[in-house]
Amino acid sequence: MGKKGLWANVHAKRARGESPAQPGDAAYPTDQALKDSAAKMVSPLNIDDASYEKSNRKMRSEYKSETGKTLGSRQTSGTGKRRVSFACRFAGMAGAMKDAKGKPTRKAIALKKWGFGSVEAARSFCQNNKEKK
Repeated sequence: MGKKGLWANVHAKRARGESPAQPGDAAYPTDQALKDSAAKMVSPLNIDDASYEKSNRKMRSEYKSETGKTLGSRQTSGTGKRRVSFACRFAGMAGAMKDAKGKPTRKAIALKKWGFGSVEAARSFCQNNKEKK
């Protein structure tokens, strides 16, 4: 249940003259119930992954509405020009792979989505596959 649902329940109880559940009430969740519900939650990586996908869809939509062009999809395998270009661009990108809380950064998530486990993997892929001028 989202926040809206929780607050709607509280406001409905108040409108009926009832008070919301208080500590000690049978309806109030116990510490064990809260721990059990937290254990069932999706891992933080999946939440970050979902937010990354959401912002990616939004960015792609805005780009299409502004230019009328469609961006190409990810190339997660092979040695196509776009994948090599991505690897070279991200191999030289500054920044950590994890933030202060230990969660993967957007950089780390993007590398993973394109099939690279680390900056070093992207760097070696770039060096092995970029066209020589």
